[in-house]
Amino acid sequence: MQTKKTYSFVFCLLSFVLILFSFFLFLFSCERSTAPVYNPQNLQLQVLDVSCTEVWLSLKAKNDYINKTLKLFQDDSLKLEKNLTAEDSILFVENLWPNTSYQFKVAIYDGNKLIAKSSTVSATTMDTTSHNFTWQTFEFGGQGGSSSFYDVAIIDENDIWAVGEIYTADDKYNAAHWNGEKWELKKIFIKGYFYPLKTIFSFGKTDIWVANLTMIHFNGKNIDYYTTPPLDENGHAHRITKIWGTSSSDLYVVGNSGLIAYYDGQQWQRIESWTDIDFHDIWGYGNIIIALASYRNYGRALDIVLINNQQAQILPKQGMHINMRSIWFEKQHFFAVGNGLYYKHYPVTSKKNWRNLEEKKLITQYYLYTIRGTKINNIYTAGAYGEVLYFNGIRWKSFFNTTHLNDGVYLRLDIRDNLICAVGNNYSKATILLGKIK
Repeated sequence: MQTKKTYSFVFCLLSFVLILFSFFLFLFSCERSTAPVYNPQNLQLQVLDVSCTEVWLSLKAKNDYINKTLKLFQDDSLKLEKNLTAEDSILFVENLWPNTSYQFKVAIYDGNKLIAKSSTVSATTMDTTSHNFTWQTFEFGGQGGSSSFYDVAIIDENDIWAVGEIYTADDKYNAAHWNGEKWELKKIFIKGYFYPLKTIFSFGKTDIWVANLTMIHFNGKNIDYYTTPPLDENGHAHRITKIWGTSSSDLYVVGNSGLIAYYDGQQWQRIESWTDIDFHDIWGYGNIIIALASYRNYGRALDIVLINNQQAQILPKQGMHINMRSIWFEKQHFFAVGNGLYYKHYPVTSKKNWRNLEEKKLITQYYLYTIRGTKINNIYTAGAYGEVLYFNGIRWKSFFNTTHLNDGVYLRLDIRDNLICAVGNNYSKATILLGKIK
């Protein structure tokens, strides 16, 4: 009898252990089945771009996650929470510290239930640059007529060209050259005749383009050859206002009456611009090329044109003043100046408004004619009465107290390494400003 009771007790104990084991196995299985899936194809997070204080992230999500809750974590702190509305999203994080590394990850929730997580990505913000400059101003001409420089190209610190029209008491010139120590006035004749020169663009010491109605290839000493963009329907040449390209066989020009033309080193191709107003500027980065046209004097028209594969399309310009003059961009940061200082982040084709940086605080009270930079933390703009602004990645600084002109304007500028050169006029004199970071 005692043996039967013992067997019964053992059997009950084993049954209890099996039931308990099955229960924990069930719990474990349930936990595994509800854990989020870490499939990188379902939720891909990448760093798209950075500035000194901002990070842009690209998120590609599985269609099943649309209308679910997206949470963005910065160093394990919740930074953003919103409804996911598309498979491709751009997430923006601001108010960061310069030159600092951050980690980001995204999680998708269905109500309170975690259903997916991305891998963690790292981003390091850019450092700021120096605001410490030395400045020199040079003036030429004015005795024999009103003089001005219209454009400038820095090849290196010992090789800078400025072009325009300079009238001294006894002669006239259309260029000036800096050799590292001094400026020397020059004459560049166009088919034996003297004309003012409106723009210049350089690919090196012996690979320089200058233009007015005609494009001139200049080797730094002599003219190699001339070439003229397509004439208009009346057989008239367009005045060329700006040049941009990657080489002398991949060159774009813009000009008055809606001129956009492309030169492949052998022949010209006219590009339909879809506008008949005057272009003032063109700039390119990567496969994006943008030209800006406006009727500044009348304040009645503005067009921003994207050029791609020798085709043009008009871009959205919502939020921007119609009286604009110059455009510059790097990666996915777009700036335009004129009556205001405007900014837009990628994609430039979106209908999202251009943002006037003047809305938050007064950066300048003067009209801006030109903007150029090398990267998002090294941008320069200049304009009326000698205003020069510099952006170091966090804030804009005005050098007006040093660079101001009593009755003049800086029309164009160029930068190279730690050197900036702006050109224009003051009273009736052609004026050059040379700045260098200490």
